[in-house]
Amino acid sequence: MGKNWGTFCLITGIFPPDIGGPATYVSRFASSLHEQGYEVHVVTLGDEAQSLPFSVYRIARALPLPIRLLLLFATLLRVGWKADVWYINGLEVPAVLAGLLLRKRLVMKIVGDYAWERAMNLGLTTDSIDGFQHTRQCRQVEWHKWLRGWYTRRVSTVITPSRYLKSLVQGWGVPENRVQVIYNAVEELPPNLLSRQEIRQRFGFSEDDKFVITVGRLVKWKGIAQLIEVVASLDESVKLLILGDGPEKNMLTELATQRDVAGRIIFGGKAERSFTLSAIRAADVFVLNTGYEGFSHVLLEAMQVGTPIITTNVCGNPELVAHNQNGILIPVGDIEALHSALQRIFSQPSSCQALISGGRESIERLTWERLLAQTLPILTY
Repeated sequence: MGKNWGTFCLITGIFPPDIGGPATYVSRFASSLHEQGYEVHVVTLGDEAQSLPFSVYRIARALPLPIRLLLLFATLLRVGWKADVWYINGLEVPAVLAGLLLRKRLVMKIVGDYAWERAMNLGLTTDSIDGFQHTRQCRQVEWHKWLRGWYTRRVSTVITPSRYLKSLVQGWGVPENRVQVIYNAVEELPPNLLSRQEIRQRFGFSEDDKFVITVGRLVKWKGIAQLIEVVASLDESVKLLILGDGPEKNMLTELATQRDVAGRIIFGGKAERSFTLSAIRAADVFVLNTGYEGFSHVLLEAMQVGTPIITTNVCGNPELVAHNQNGILIPVGDIEALHSALQRIFSQPSSCQALISGGRESIERLTWERLLAQTLPILTY
């Protein structure tokens, strides 16, 4: 294994009590390292202090951007100089610059293409994620594409949670032997999840209602507008719960009103993990109608709590979901296919049970112990 690395600096933009995949992942990974006797320091953004067995250094998000970046850079230099390896899960530019200055070994986890996401949110591109990689964009977007490739090529190893993302990263100029695929792991279910009945009562759904749920940031590529259109075409007993927030919320709310289904669609906003899992478990079907997904953690969670899945056959989704085995895959943007898949879920209970069983078998292989065993050798090499 080489040198016995003993000190780690973990860098992330979000960390508990923040909600989100990177926050959950880094928190658990830091705890696992500490339990194995490693010294751990976390550098992140945020304001709320927590009592943890390892050090967490937070830079307040409320600070003006120049001051925030300056303090972040200074904290990385002060905290990171004594670490043997830096594991970057966000804040990539300041982390790479500070790490290079201190000549540290840098490992980075890439879970998506921030340049494409930013361009989509700003309305600067209409290209799909794959077309975006090879199509000339405006100067502002090309700058972010260059920056993304620059900092990714400066680290010793890149970890991605899917083969699809590995192919993207290789397209940014990173050699194949420096990109390692490690699939995400399922977390243990929190205790005392709310029951199906409690969730349905909270949202005013009856036991006879057909309960559809989707979870995610409300952005264009999540396909939530199409999901609303499909729900509007189905029987009035079909209800939709949308958990998440984002720039598309006002447009989606107006669409629900225009389609006269505002009473059947609930925008639940952001929710903490325990409530989200309770809501997914109470639903009849989980839908992720996305046009882009590196490797969806919420699909794992839907399998874990035993809710049938409908999702698109794009990006990293087919690496987790096998059509008709542990979920239903549909072509992206195909409203008729989404309509048919929902009708199938509602009308074929035996088919649903087969999908649920297949999902639970799939996640048995995606354990935290496996993830840790695959990640530690990369960090300590």
